[in-house]
Amino acid sequence: MWGFFFVLFNLPEIALLLAVLALYWGISSLRAKTARTGSGAQSGSARATAADVAGQTPSRTDSGASAPGHAPTPVSTRPQTTAAVAGLVTASLALAMVAATFTLQLVYRDYFTCVNDALTRSAQHSCEKLLPEQLRPLLSAQQE
Repeated sequence: MWGFFFVLFNLPEIALLLAVLALYWGISSLRAKTARTGSGAQSGSARATAADVAGQTPSRTDSGASAPGHAPTPVSTRPQTTAAVAGLVTASLALAMVAATFTLQLVYRDYFTCVNDALTRSAQHSCEKLLPEQLRPLLSAQQE
């Protein structure tokens, strides 16, 4: 979402970075495998982690401990589908806006260079001849 706002605040480089990260995280979240619960998840024996083998994990003695002979039910790591899809849509919108901004600046580079190099308001207004008729109301220099 911040990538979208940075496009609106005219900071496309930061928006590009944030949108690409959001796109990556959204795709990674959707591709994450869900943990199976029940008897099919870990049949027979529980998997040992590196911390278990090293003896760093304290043993469970609370009431939530599993009965002898049964593997503990794994915690669900289900992907946050709604948040991931919303992030993908927003990131895609931000990337499209950044691409449109960069394309516009590339295609009309002569106009933007002319406006930046102009020393007076009248010189800025004379740069409008480099724009097509349809874009002059949108991109033209503001009149005072």
